[in-house]
Amino acid sequence: MTRALIAMLALALWPAAVDAQESLGMGRRLGRPSVRAPEPEAPPHAEPDADRWPGPQIQLGYGYLKLADGYGGGDAHLADLSVFIQWPVTELRVAFRGQVGARDYSLGGDDLLAVASVEIGYQLTDLLDPLVPHASLVVSFGGLVGERFETTVAHGLGGAGLELGAALRLYRNLHLHAAFGYQRWEMDGAAFDVFTFRVGAGL
Repeated sequence: MTRALIAMLALALWPAAVDAQESLGMGRRLGRPSVRAPEPEAPPHAEPDADRWPGPQIQLGYGYLKLADGYGGGDAHLADLSVFIQWPVTELRVAFRGQVGARDYSLGGDDLLAVASVEIGYQLTDLLDPLVPHASLVVSFGGLVGERFETTVAHGLGGAGLELGAALRLYRNLHLHAAFGYQRWEMDGAAFDVFTFRVGAGL
């Protein structure tokens, strides 16, 4: 009787023991980790290109133009200062320029010439880096003061035109620049074809 009870009990427990062994073996085959795997790290944010040059900020230099006086003279030599506005769109070029200097007058002493300009244009800041060419519309206004037959005279002037040029970056923002332009000015009721040249350096 006792042997029969033991045999029945063994038969009843056998399937549970087999299931537990199979579950343990499956867990080992799957390599179930005892510690939870860490969450993957988020990729770092891309940093902006520190070498990208947004274009010039300020330029100092020399300017030349010819404002004919009707007697073969009219050469003007000017100190040039340009200040630029930086925009999110680096191709947009906006600058305010001031020039002051002397203009040769054939029949007397030199005239004082002062010109203020606004420049709006397009510049290629990436394509040819470190060379940044540009094309701009330039609007100018100013005045000329001189002496005519021992009398001081002053004339206002103004006009607009186009300018083509380029800046060459040397190190970081340090650069050289050169530009040629043409403007049509009016002064004292007369129209003048004015060709300009500027050269200098900036940041």
